[in-house]
Amino acid sequence: MSFPSIIMIDPSQEAAELARFALWRAGLHCDFRACSDLSAARRCLLQGRRQADGIVPSLILLESEMECGEGLELLRELRASKHLCCAPVVVFPSYETEGEREALAAGATEYLPKPVDGEHYARCVVEMVERWCDLSEAAAPLAEGVMAEALADLPGHPQRRREDGQPRGRRSH
Repeated sequence: MSFPSIIMIDPSQEAAELARFALWRAGLHCDFRACSDLSAARRCLLQGRRQADGIVPSLILLESEMECGEGLELLRELRASKHLCCAPVVVFPSYETEGEREALAAGATEYLPKPVDGEHYARCVVEMVERWCDLSEAAAPLAEGVMAEALADLPGHPQRRREDGQPRGRRSH
């Protein structure tokens, strides 16, 4: 099973978590990775340029105003990469600036300032993924066992209890 690969390059952890939550809430299964700085983004994306098995992301969401505006420099590097030159990159700046022309000239597929409202932001992320990704597998129900396998290595969390004190999901006899 191959889920769409979404890479979000944004220094805001809150923006990345809201995007991840929006995709989950929409029922879209994606391989979502967030890079909070340009060096992490370069490692994540450009490492495949040196390795033949580099996977091309289905969508890259790029905050252009990172680290003194160097987000567009990363975009130019991505466009110069043989395996990333055609990956859709949406420049997704935090502030509506006059950077659309520069972003498109640097190779952006689309330029879309982030909505300020959280609900509108979440809807915008889902719409971008729906527009740019093949969702044939992303919207399909997960096969039994896939979620258990994915969660197997995660530490446990306290279960919420029903009003009768029993953990949810268990029936009292």
